[in-house]
Amino acid sequence: MKTLVLVSHPEYNDSMTEAFLKQSQSDLKDVDWVVLDQLNHQPSFDVEKEQHRWLQYDRIILQFPMYWYSAPALMKQYEDDVFTRNFIYADRHGWLNGKELGIVTTLGDPEKDYQVGGREGFSISELLKPYQAVAQKAGMKFLKPFVVSQFAYMTVKDKKELLVSYRNYLTNEDFDSFKSKQVWYIEQLKQINSELPEDKQLSMQILIDYIQDNYDQLDELHWELEMIKKEEDE
Repeated sequence: MKTLVLVSHPEYNDSMTEAFLKQSQSDLKDVDWVVLDQLNHQPSFDVEKEQHRWLQYDRIILQFPMYWYSAPALMKQYEDDVFTRNFIYADRHGWLNGKELGIVTTLGDPEKDYQVGGREGFSISELLKPYQAVAQKAGMKFLKPFVVSQFAYMTVKDKKELLVSYRNYLTNEDFDSFKSKQVWYIEQLKQINSELPEDKQLSMQILIDYIQDNYDQLDELHWELEMIKKEEDE
C-alpha cells in the first residue's frame, strides 16, 4: 500500500508538531510527504499534475491544523483547484474509486472539548463531514480521522505513543483493528531487529517473542469470550 501525505500549515517551518510528524514517517518507504505551502500555487495549483499525483497512491492523507473549525486557506484552495467535477464524480470516470481518504488534524485545545456538550459543541467527525461527503462522491473509503491534541503539552511517553499511532495510521491497512495493530507492531519490531547488529538481535528477539506470546493469549481469550457470548445468545 502506498500512502500520500499532503500537508498544509500556515506556519509550517515553525511548527513543532509538523516537524515531529515528518520525522516520525521519514524512514517509511511507501509513504510520501508533500507540503502544499512549498508548491507553486499562484495563481493556482497545477491541476493536472496534482490529480495525477493522487492516482499513484492507495491512501491519501490531508494533514492540517484546525483553523476556525476547518482547514487553512491554502488547503481549501488546493481542494477548489484539484477537486474538479470530472475528477471527483465516481459515476463519471471513477478515477479515485476504491482509494482511501484520511484526515490528520492538529488541535491547540483538548480533544475532549470537541464533543456534544463540550466547550466547542461539535465533534471532530462532525466538523470534517464535508471531507466525508467528498470521499463518498468520489467512491473513496473515508477513514476515521487521526487527531493530535495539544502537542506542546505532551510528555515523552505521549510522544512515543503518538509516533507509533501515526505510523500505524499511515501504513496499516486495517489501522483501527486491535488484532491488526498487534500484528503490525510485531512486524515493525521484526523489521527493526533485522537492521540491528547481530549482537543486539537476541535481546530484541526475546522481546518480540514475549509480545507474540502475550498476543496469542489475548487472541485465545477473545475467542473464548466470543464463544461464551454466542452460547448465551442461543
